[in-house]
Amino acid sequence: MPHGLLTIVLGAAVYFGLTAIAPAAGTEDPPGTQPPVARKSGTVLQEHGRERPDPYDWLSRRDDPAVSAHLAAENAYAEHRLAAIRPLIDEIAGELRERNASSDASVPYRDGGYLYERRFAEGAQYPVILRRRDAPGAAEEIVLDVPALAAGHAMYRLGRWQPSPDGRRVAFMVDFTGDRQNRLFVRDIATGDVTEQGITDGAESFTFAADSATLFYVRREPVTLRGHQVWRHRIGTPPDVDTMVFEERDPTFSVSVHRTKSRRFVLIDTEQEQTSEVRYLAADDPDGTFRVIEPRRAGVRYDVDHVGDTFYVRTDLDAPDFRVMTAPEATPDAAHWRELVAQRPGHVIRNIEPFRDFLAFDEEHEGGIRIKVLRLADREELPVPQPGEIGVATASFFYGAFGGNREPDTTVLRFRFSSPLTPERTYDFDMAARTLTLRREEPAPWFRPDDYVLERREAVAPDGERVPITLTYRKGMRKQGGNPTLVVGYGAYGFSQRPVFSESAFSLMDRGFVHAMAHVRGGHEKGERWHRDGRGLAKRNSFTDFIAVGEALVAQGVADRRALFSRGGSAGGLLVGATANLRPDLFAGVVAEVPFVDVVTTTSDASIPLTTLEWVEWGNPAKAEDYAYIRSYSPYDNIERKTYPAMFVTAGWHDSQVRYVEPAKWVARLRELKTDDHELIFKTDMGAGHAGRSGRLGTVQESAEITAWLLSQAGSAMGR
Repeated sequence: MPHGLLTIVLGAAVYFGLTAIAPAAGTEDPPGTQPPVARKSGTVLQEHGRERPDPYDWLSRRDDPAVSAHLAAENAYAEHRLAAIRPLIDEIAGELRERNASSDASVPYRDGGYLYERRFAEGAQYPVILRRRDAPGAAEEIVLDVPALAAGHAMYRLGRWQPSPDGRRVAFMVDFTGDRQNRLFVRDIATGDVTEQGITDGAESFTFAADSATLFYVRREPVTLRGHQVWRHRIGTPPDVDTMVFEERDPTFSVSVHRTKSRRFVLIDTEQEQTSEVRYLAADDPDGTFRVIEPRRAGVRYDVDHVGDTFYVRTDLDAPDFRVMTAPEATPDAAHWRELVAQRPGHVIRNIEPFRDFLAFDEEHEGGIRIKVLRLADREELPVPQPGEIGVATASFFYGAFGGNREPDTTVLRFRFSSPLTPERTYDFDMAARTLTLRREEPAPWFRPDDYVLERREAVAPDGERVPITLTYRKGMRKQGGNPTLVVGYGAYGFSQRPVFSESAFSLMDRGFVHAMAHVRGGHEKGERWHRDGRGLAKRNSFTDFIAVGEALVAQGVADRRALFSRGGSAGGLLVGATANLRPDLFAGVVAEVPFVDVVTTTSDASIPLTTLEWVEWGNPAKAEDYAYIRSYSPYDNIERKTYPAMFVTAGWHDSQVRYVEPAKWVARLRELKTDDHELIFKTDMGAGHAGRSGRLGTVQESAEITAWLLSQAGSAMGR
């Protein structure tokens, strides 16, 4: 049963108490009962004529037994501190498992004459992927039995998978540790035999040529994990005789490979944040030479698809928020691009889906995404019924979502929609008949949308910009003077804080919390300028936007000033870490998940994964101006001897995107310098990477611990 706000307040001292038990006089503290104290080194770095102390740099020595011992001590202390709220953690974990563990089946989608479907059995961590021929009475066959493949593996994250054009084989990528060092396998669908036992050094990118016997795949650099080479592999031959067909030598670019919707071309995409280049090869000529569509130009991005005899190009050439162009198959260079969809300032075109007679595209604005459809014959924009005013409707199925728009000759567009009060739905929009059909809704029998409120508000940043806020809360639980409130944010790389459904948020809202999404600069909520104004030498805008959101929620009576909390992961961890330095008085608690908090050190080391690819986003500390700016906000380098909010910090031992050492150093320095006795919990998952444990229930325990911790902190704060 949901717990009301009154329960939180009145029960704070008993049910949610986190006061350490003092040991009896004359006895030693039991292991794990006191916060670990990390030893300090005397490291002082000389950078641009300035000294930068780095007293916890030794924590980067992954093979040093002292490092793992320190992390184990932090984990033991975290378990000790969480013991008092273990009943609540278990209760919430039960809720989350119940919400996610039901049997489930996707809507079948058509690809190459087959209908593909994904099914989860009751309580299963992993799905079975099946297919049948698109004909009456066709028998099912297993494409990938992921539960069987994952058996015996502590971590098994299935990446991209793709059937061969002749339908005989399926290629698939697997990450066994969480460090993104994938292995590529090929399976014979009829026999179940895995013919290729794992091509290593694989990025999450590969595709078959038309002959079904040739596979193009990307290899990563062994240290930085940058996708830098495309190789050609013949099925049945050893990987050591594979042929490299392309290499990207610029360390600020990465590569990927895929096939066009027409299946007639293989594309190599080479890109950095602000510049890209595409090469193409006829899929029926796998031994041929890739040709450049348009040579790279600094500051110009484009991506390409192909249907019929036309290349479709999404580009920011003279259009920061992107437009759509067409080009003849014979002459696809920019000199022959012709505009099909013009730019709309502030509305970013995120993805295109070309068909024989139509073009669909996702358009982002104010944090939401809407579907647009153009009839090619007369360029008329067709009205697409939108399932909700606030939410995300997208035809893109790139990021692990099952399904897609694989058939160029269809008139039916498939898209997904989700909002904070709408479990994900799958729709089919018949572009010829102009009819919308709901095909599936994520199972959520526990959820009653009429019990909640969804609304938009704004905060005014110090420079006058209006920052959108998406609020969700349970009806009847709003309190005069404000509620405990969690503000989540990200604000980087042009990735917006998208208003979509989150099962774990309801465990907070049902117990009296308001859930707020802060759409700060650094994302694409208001177009490319919103991203530009929150990156590089303008990054501080992300932090002041976030602070403005917190202040506005208090001023508007939404948030109780005693119980305002922040949460962010990865680059969002930088956001909440930096704001904790700037305004430690504003937030009662901070949740920082795999946080990017040692920004100067990481962006200075070109051997660290992602560093060279992200100098455009953060700046390059080799440049004095960039260095000074990054150092001015880097959370680790700006900890002071003062009071900080309570904190719950996480890390993944195998994380290659934000290495465990960043939060480890940050927490060690906080323990040294902070002058308060507020809770500081740091947990490193020794079996996970950036995205946590694999499987649909893999992150339940961590989510339950964080949720219960937030409730306990709110109870303590409001009960004082």
